[in-house]
Amino acid sequence: MTAYDGVVIGGGHNGLTTAAYLARAGLKVAVIERNERLGGGTSTEERILPGYKLNLHANFFMGWEFCPLLKDLDLGRYGYSYIKPIVQQAAAFRDGTCVTVHQDVEKTCASLARFSKQDAETFRELWNTYVVEMRPLLVSLLYNAPLPLEQLLDRLSGPKAKELLSHAQHDLFSVVRKHFVDERIRTLFTSYMHVVTTESVKGSGVVFPAIFSNIASFTLPVGGAHTLPLALRRVVEDLGGAVITGKHVRDIKIANGRATGVTLDDGSVIEGRKFVASAIDFPGTVRMAGEELFPEPVRQKAKDWHWGNHSLVTLHLALKNPPRYKAEKFDPAMKKAFNIFFGMENIEEVESCFRDCADKKMPAVLMGNGACNSVFDPSYAPQGKHTAFWWPFAPYAVGGNHENWEKDRAANTKQILDYWRAYADNLGDDNVLGSYLFTPRDLEILNVNMVQGAVRMGAYIPNQLGINRPHPLMPGSRTPIEGLYLCGSSSGNGGGANGAAGYIAANAIADDLKLAKPWTPVPKPEWKH
Repeated sequence: MTAYDGVVIGGGHNGLTTAAYLARAGLKVAVIERNERLGGGTSTEERILPGYKLNLHANFFMGWEFCPLLKDLDLGRYGYSYIKPIVQQAAAFRDGTCVTVHQDVEKTCASLARFSKQDAETFRELWNTYVVEMRPLLVSLLYNAPLPLEQLLDRLSGPKAKELLSHAQHDLFSVVRKHFVDERIRTLFTSYMHVVTTESVKGSGVVFPAIFSNIASFTLPVGGAHTLPLALRRVVEDLGGAVITGKHVRDIKIANGRATGVTLDDGSVIEGRKFVASAIDFPGTVRMAGEELFPEPVRQKAKDWHWGNHSLVTLHLALKNPPRYKAEKFDPAMKKAFNIFFGMENIEEVESCFRDCADKKMPAVLMGNGACNSVFDPSYAPQGKHTAFWWPFAPYAVGGNHENWEKDRAANTKQILDYWRAYADNLGDDNVLGSYLFTPRDLEILNVNMVQGAVRMGAYIPNQLGINRPHPLMPGSRTPIEGLYLCGSSSGNGGGANGAAGYIAANAIADDLKLAKPWTPVPKPEWKH
């Protein structure tokens, strides 16, 4: 038996975040990862040609200038940095027009005003409210454990807080229709809202303020998404902890109602004297600890966990030159745009895409977003070359069978590339050096807790958001089992490449163990205006 103060199951960025914070608080922590590589959803590999780096999952790291991890863990010293492009978003349309979103709000409004002056003014008002004025509140909501509604209402008051909370009565389409009138601009924002794979059901509109606040805060990790987990690993090891890869946790050991460690597949035991934290999915954690130890409502929630109706299929390209979008003639800012949407012309087409996904069909309208990372960071490709990707939405089991992805890989690659060529006119064989299709089934194979291609380890629906993620009986990352915590994407505020779930769990464990925190926690959410 090997003994540590605590054991973290899963070496994704959330698990490593929890371990790094608690190592800073003086604990000796071990992180156990089943794969030989770290990172989970923050992974980078070379799957086309040598030197062409592909971020296989997370690519757009949102809001990192406000992320407490940077300062608290001194991540820059351990090798993590990012780039924040000047032109943040763009939506290209079939007629050669486009909309662009800049860090500069005036330039964004000028782009929107070419289609709708009313929408430009609405955007300015939303920007002033959620990007400028209420940003501290939204950051505090992200990096603190979700509160029950009655407690949240007690902390938030005034007309702007009421407006923020009013989004909960909407789905993703109605919340966009509420704010914007022009069809193209509505299309941009419905597509943008789906970037975090939220399902469009009543109540999901509650995510609008938080997602809107990050519309000009997309960042690209220098050198690849994997630089984040590698930096976190260095923090853990520098502070005396261990990061163990290639070892699968078979079960969580429970003694006298308390989590005491984990058993590996080879039968060896790693003891966690003070805590065990699980960064894997909620249903998997329940099974590994023993379903009988959880209340019936929690057991039922784990059985009924909704992984999501849609996933992502990614076409990666190795290129001589970056994609040249036809819409650059309409707005030269397209050349500098980071996150680029295309494939959809109106809300009806967006809705049809997600209906097809729910029906397990390859969407008739392929739509999604992507980037050419090497334009912003040349280290993503060999000198003078480029790598680009596009993420169209797609179901996990296309045609009702997830094995169809492998069977139809060549045909799907051609279909997606042909669709892309309708928007970018230089993606012929003379420019494309190679391609790689990363399917929803590949997602699940690479990360087994992304069940059914669930990139966020569970759909964003009202029943799986806020205090309901994963269950109100498991608030603040805690479970009914003493010493067992959740710190992964299916726990409170989890699912993004921001470390929030891992950060919240670390603070909960430090509080329960009465540890001195060598960091200043993000203030509790408060808004009294």
